[in-house]
Amino acid sequence: MEDLEKNALDLLKSREYERAAKVYLQLAMKFPDNEDYLAHAANCYDSLKEKKVALSLYKKVLTVNPHSISALLNVSTIYYELKKIEKSVAYAEQALDQQKDNFAAIMNRGNALYAMGNYNAALHCYEQMFKINPHSYNAILNIANTSYNLGLFEQAALYADKAIALRPNSADPYIIAGNAYIELHQNEQATRALKQASELAPLSDWLCNSISNLFQKVGNWRQALHYAWKAMTLKGAHTTIDDHINFAALLYAAQDEDESPESQQLVDGYITRWEKAYPDHPVIHHAASALRHVQDIQTMDLGYVKSLFDGFASSFDEILAELDYKVPDLIAQHLKDYLKIKLFKKRRILDLGCGTGLCAQALKQYFPNEEYFGVDISECMLDVADKKNLYQALFADDILSFLETNSEVYHAVVAGDVLTYIGELKPLFRLLTKAVKFNGYLAFSITKNLVNNQDFYLVPSGRFVHSLSYVQRLLKYCGFKTLVAEEAILRHEGAKKVSGYVIIAQKEIEVIFE
Repeated sequence: MEDLEKNALDLLKSREYERAAKVYLQLAMKFPDNEDYLAHAANCYDSLKEKKVALSLYKKVLTVNPHSISALLNVSTIYYELKKIEKSVAYAEQALDQQKDNFAAIMNRGNALYAMGNYNAALHCYEQMFKINPHSYNAILNIANTSYNLGLFEQAALYADKAIALRPNSADPYIIAGNAYIELHQNEQATRALKQASELAPLSDWLCNSISNLFQKVGNWRQALHYAWKAMTLKGAHTTIDDHINFAALLYAAQDEDESPESQQLVDGYITRWEKAYPDHPVIHHAASALRHVQDIQTMDLGYVKSLFDGFASSFDEILAELDYKVPDLIAQHLKDYLKIKLFKKRRILDLGCGTGLCAQALKQYFPNEEYFGVDISECMLDVADKKNLYQALFADDILSFLETNSEVYHAVVAGDVLTYIGELKPLFRLLTKAVKFNGYLAFSITKNLVNNQDFYLVPSGRFVHSLSYVQRLLKYCGFKTLVAEEAILRHEGAKKVSGYVIIAQKEIEVIFE
């Protein structure tokens, strides 16, 4: 046994991990109650990046010793690396049950919660780390970064500066500081921080996006686009759908803020580069069509919509409050005049594109005892809605697919600010005839087409606007009578007011489509 142990240790020291692992597994078979041999073998496979093998071995350690802190932490770390975040949290919490102030376990839990978008809980973990060790660079940097994501920009700048003091040659805290100072409108400090970061990490795509953000804030669209495009080229094949969505938003802002021919030519040039670099990408095709006023799209790509709302889920309610979003309250106020309160009878209300549950929240003021059902393509939005305890059931699906397979009928179907992501509404309305009970109600909003007389139109923001006459024709065709079509300001986009209609319709004829 001593020879085998020495052989394994020598192999480990010389970084011959595969051979060392095999020897440790031999020892583990001879001595199955010795957790150390299994742990050493797992460490070897972890070093070889064979994460699943390492995971199975760490779990075997836990069968020998369920209280092994190191095994619990390693399992938590590997689940995090494999993007199985909920399992990562669970094992980190098991380690904390054994040792409540374990620094590594708190960090694992914080990192996993951050990956889940639960920034408040993650920040609490990082603050616990800081309390245990006020000189921990990881704790300080994570507090800075998470504070920034929570909109706590002063705190983000303060902790970023603390991280800079600890590691002045690391680019990350300078980038966080720069981004925080941008949001605090302290452009001189932001410029200084980002300039220092560029000396340390000139090829950082994160840095390039941060510099782009600085130029956006001061209205220099040429430089903003230059650095955003540089970030895209640095990421290359590793760009995500979120990267493309953000670049589309920048192009829209540049085109919208500066309508000069030079600016329009600049935007068009970047669209051409974008299309050439990423051919046949649905997000790019959609954005390019919208920005160039090309009407070749009838509905948004589902992947585009899902990523768009997954990214906004954690701050969606706050963003819409800032935009003075009125649609849920307007729908609820009108629907209460028709969907009268009935005692001892629960009615079923379907919330299409329910998001974080804002329509259901508004309706519950008037109809607290009804049964609410929500469907949305974004699971991240549904996670937020689920915590509000509004719905009898929630379904992760796009609304057309859900309605095609759904056999239930509802007393009312609501869709707040959902139809703006669909151009041609006929397929949706035909499906809604099956979903609404006879004498039941449809309540929804549309954005007003102020561009032309077309039924629907794809505007540069990437959304669709509709004519009221088109929607009313479709409602009649599908057996609905329009009860309310109130023009209103639905929300704001920057300094602009977005006009639209809140519509209440009642099903008065059973229409059957072949």
